[in-house]
Amino acid sequence: MDSEHDFIIVGGGTSGLVVAARLTEDPNTSVLVVEAGTEHTNDPRIRTPAFWLSVLGSPDFDWAYKTVPQKGLDGKVIPLSQGKLIGGSSAINGLAFVANSKAAVDAWGAFGNPGWDWETLGPYYKKFHTLAHPSDAAGKHLRLSYVDESVRGCDGPIKASFPEESNDPLPNAWVDTIGALGFPASGDPFSGKFSGGYVNALSVDPESRTRSDAATAYFEPAKSRPNLHVVTSALAEKILFDTAGASPKAVGVQIQKDGKTVTLTAKKEVILAAGVFGSPKLLELSGVGNRELLEKLNIPVVVDNPNVGENLQDHPVSSVSFEVEEGVKTIDALTRQDPEAVGAAMQEYMTNKSGPFAVGNFTGSLLPVADFVGPDGKSTLDQVIKQITASNPSPSSGDFTPHHTEFVHSVLANRAEGAGNLFMYAACANVNPDSVGADIIVKDASPANFVTICAALCYPLSRGSAHITSSNAADLSVIDPRYLEHPLDLEVQARLLRYAETIVRTEPLSKFIKRGGRRNAGAPADLGDLDLAKQYSKLSALSCWHPTSTCAMLPRERGGVVDAQLHVHGVEGLRIVDASIIPLATRGNTQTTVYAVAERAADLIKKEYGIGN
Repeated sequence: MDSEHDFIIVGGGTSGLVVAARLTEDPNTSVLVVEAGTEHTNDPRIRTPAFWLSVLGSPDFDWAYKTVPQKGLDGKVIPLSQGKLIGGSSAINGLAFVANSKAAVDAWGAFGNPGWDWETLGPYYKKFHTLAHPSDAAGKHLRLSYVDESVRGCDGPIKASFPEESNDPLPNAWVDTIGALGFPASGDPFSGKFSGGYVNALSVDPESRTRSDAATAYFEPAKSRPNLHVVTSALAEKILFDTAGASPKAVGVQIQKDGKTVTLTAKKEVILAAGVFGSPKLLELSGVGNRELLEKLNIPVVVDNPNVGENLQDHPVSSVSFEVEEGVKTIDALTRQDPEAVGAAMQEYMTNKSGPFAVGNFTGSLLPVADFVGPDGKSTLDQVIKQITASNPSPSSGDFTPHHTEFVHSVLANRAEGAGNLFMYAACANVNPDSVGADIIVKDASPANFVTICAALCYPLSRGSAHITSSNAADLSVIDPRYLEHPLDLEVQARLLRYAETIVRTEPLSKFIKRGGRRNAGAPADLGDLDLAKQYSKLSALSCWHPTSTCAMLPRERGGVVDAQLHVHGVEGLRIVDASIIPLATRGNTQTTVYAVAERAADLIKKEYGIGN
């Protein structure tokens, strides 16, 4: 392992591999990627789409973080999965392939980040992927929705496609029902202006029906380049600074590898791609963070910035399961690990690359809060906000708060924007607070089949934190997302989940739901009462595993850690390129936005250093 390179990238996950691959397109640019995990690119548990739940929580693949007890969830501790392997979270996520909102990305620029808006970032959403066009045999909703070639990627590295069995009546019934309730699909989901129901695209290669991730799409084609070097099972301990100049300059990284301390030198930049929890952790370990915390831990202060590790945002999700009529196809038999069902599914996948193991089993919708967009919607929303403001004058603090609040309020009042991501999963869910990985799906021995409707809050006002508690890099950070602590979050979450009652009683989906059928353990017989919906929303809440914003791209005075060029405030030669810089929770799953940000980051770096000119 050479100790000196032009760029050292800490983190061989989604963003790190994108930037590494793009920079090493120039044979004169040397890059070293430092990854704490190992490589599992050909492991069938990673490649097989439906196996993603089985790897969550595994020490082989997952950092397996947990939150502190959540005040807003009556003390629940929530598991948080983040990939710890080559490919990072792109190798273990649920494969849902959802583009961000134009309004949300435009807000990045309005928050004080010139050059970051949909017009600028939109081309990067297209650049990183190729989305296979729905076939003539696909369900009508795919043929009618994914039609705008101008907004979808056609020749990017990541391969995305649609569920192989896209004519399954259950997903189509879901989309038809959402439309019947007044929320038809408004256009192509990748347009940035979408609302309504849709059949999820997936990060699944349409030819091999295997997961397409940063490892297969970016690393594999580039790994033989002599100017790209990757070291695995290496724990980054701290960034090394030269403090002799007017501003501290990052000059390298200290790592632990095979029980030895190794010093690596970066001739141009250190680039952090360690993820939403790893990047702020490494900053703090290196002396960049809140002076009070660092001095308490006897870490020499390089830059005092109390914003590091703050502004954490994540999508809480609550769910309720409904028993379906006899003969309705779900994957409950697989989640119960019925030997016959598992054997048949495996045989079908191995033989034809089809069946339940080839798909992600989600059908989605991006919806407003129905209570806030109906005939009395504006007055209802105004009344809710007034009541919350009166009883909680300052539910959040910080200079970013008024900008954040203004955006969220504008979305809640906008029928064309998705304040909530309501999606359906064809199995029974487990709301046990200790559930993780495959355990979030019930393995009841009962032969009954279910569908689960999940309600995820897209734009939480609750903002939390992730901070170190010691100077030991091996110790995990203390993570507090503060789920549903802001009273408006709980109000919105409960109203979104309560809407599931309306959905299952509306045709055509109602034809699939068993009248008087069972629900998942702990679920009320009816969620119509708002106070009951609030209590159950907390009981059933988990994370969507979409954390962002702990090193937010914002002006420093507004809570920022990096500037619009992704440089760390107050430091030279140090940049961050992962989900931690996203200043506002994404509308849906984070992976498309992380890829787009990383692609743009690579271009910013190339431009600054004249790479490839």
